[in-house]
Amino acid sequence: MKIQRISVIGIDGSGKSTTIMRTIYSLNHQIPICKTGRGPFFIWNGDISPCLPRIADAFEGLFKRIDATKKRQWIGLTRLLFVSFQGWLEPYMVKKYSPGLIMTTRCMIIDSAIYSDFYYPWISKRMEIGGKLRIARQYSRLPFRDLYFFLDTPIRTAMERIYKRISDDHPAITYGRDYWLHLHEHEDALRELDQKFRETLRVAQRKSAFKIVEINTAGYNEEQVSQLISDYSVDFSKGNPFEAWVMV
Repeated sequence: MKIQRISVIGIDGSGKSTTIMRTIYSLNHQIPICKTGRGPFFIWNGDISPCLPRIADAFEGLFKRIDATKKRQWIGLTRLLFVSFQGWLEPYMVKKYSPGLIMTTRCMIIDSAIYSDFYYPWISKRMEIGGKLRIARQYSRLPFRDLYFFLDTPIRTAMERIYKRISDDHPAITYGRDYWLHLHEHEDALRELDQKFRETLRVAQRKSAFKIVEINTAGYNEEQVSQLISDYSVDFSKGNPFEAWVMV
């Protein structure tokens, strides 16, 4: 059986992490799933096997320490290290678990091409989108996903979710909420990211024949968004046809 690769992508605060976990728990009784990216695991019929948890925890600790420095070059370097690790991790998980589906938030190619503008703007912004995608693909050593779910989220909603995450992670805030925002977690940056995702997806689609489903998250709650993703994923895994870019 051919392995299908699916990513849920979108701006920060679009609900990617919550949505994909709901989807994975919904689908795992129908198909064995590897969740790559942060906190990787394999799940099949409700049985979860964390993959290399010590390494996953080490990356999380590294991200927290370096993000707190607010130094974009160092933050970018940790992300490059993580992308390189994913290039090894995904084939490792495929060989170990033999999944039918690989799911993750973010795409090591699409997201790397986009977020490079924030971490290394003096280099990245001089390059065309196609060039960034080519370099990201070569560096990650991974293919484009077969199906992308792009979560179209209002900027105000995204910021509310980001602030809630900060409050949950730092209940005793002493510096103010804005202190904990990442480089790209501001309204202007989120608007720029939304545009870059759309542009980059269209350029990438000319290089690889993947499918895109755009979901307007303002029209659905998180459970409904997850159900939409589950339904499309099942249809896709069965080979049921639909348009290359579907908006729901």
